[in-house]
Amino acid sequence: MSGVDGAGTSLAERSALVARAVRTLAGGDILTLTVGHVSCRVPGENWVLILGHTHKAFKTLDSIEAADIIRMDLDGRPLDAGGEPPGERFIHTEIYRRRPDVQAVIHGHPETSTYFGVAGREIVPVYFRAGQFAPRVAIHDYAGQIDTPELGRAVAEELGGSTALLLRGHGTVVVGESIEEATVNAFALETNARIQLYASQLGTPRLLRTEEIKAHKNTSVWRYYVKRYDPLFGED
Repeated sequence: MSGVDGAGTSLAERSALVARAVRTLAGGDILTLTVGHVSCRVPGENWVLILGHTHKAFKTLDSIEAADIIRMDLDGRPLDAGGEPPGERFIHTEIYRRRPDVQAVIHGHPETSTYFGVAGREIVPVYFRAGQFAPRVAIHDYAGQIDTPELGRAVAEELGGSTALLLRGHGTVVVGESIEEATVNAFALETNARIQLYASQLGTPRLLRTEEIKAHKNTSVWRYYVKRYDPLFGED
């Protein structure tokens, strides 16, 4: 199986794809500062690829490369010498344990979506490319670090079978059936949040009708986000 970005199944190609997703999400302010992380499964393996704890090495997310992506088992242990998974690795491991359909996980801190979690207001699909979030994006009522398996398990249980979850005061968790789909889902969630926020200042936002909801396989716009936000686009 090949990704829509032309990446194949080799470990190097998958690592490069995760790195590209990190840079793109950072450029689009889904991943902010030097924090947030992206991971993906590797078919047939019982470990995943994940962005390492790179901010300790004074790296910024817009400069992440394949070498910064490490292997991690589903207990959160690194499998590469010198590699250190992010402190909130258990968001990823516990979702993968619970959701065999999920192939990629993103935890970021996009500003507009975070407003909703702080206000206790659920995001609902009002944007035509946000039907995958129906009927709503729930709020996990915990703003601290998700740095234990128990805390990660609570996030996975609250996410359930949904595509996204708000963490009160702490950003979002978004999943997908590929790294490309999860990335575009993360952008779609923030776009929907922004539209819902602005619309609420004009009146009562109108939700998508049942017959209008489409679970878009949003990989069709992956290349748009990469070209717009990845500072290394065309160089790698």
